[in-house]
Amino acid sequence: MRAIVKRLHRLEDQFGPADGKPQMLLIVSKAGRGLALDHDACMEILRQSGFLPTGPCGVVDLCEIPESLNAGETERFLRENAAEICGKAQTGTAV
Repeated sequence: MRAIVKRLHRLEDQFGPADGKPQMLLIVSKAGRGLALDHDACMEILRQSGFLPTGPCGVVDLCEIPESLNAGETERFLRENAAEICGKAQTGTAV
């Protein structure tokens, strides 16, 4: 039984918070501005794309989503720009 519990804790550490501690996810958006999709839908799209932070603390910046997009365009924008929105953009120098 201890082996199973240890393995579960390792998986929780790898994929999310362990020991029942909730993840702190800071969602940044412009005040007073509504998007075509609500924050929960945006988070689900980012989670499906694999870029939503999984550690104990993460930041998601929804400020860069253009205001004029409809629901379908917003979803496409999120999928295409997920790395930048979730703070995981590649910061290397071009050769």
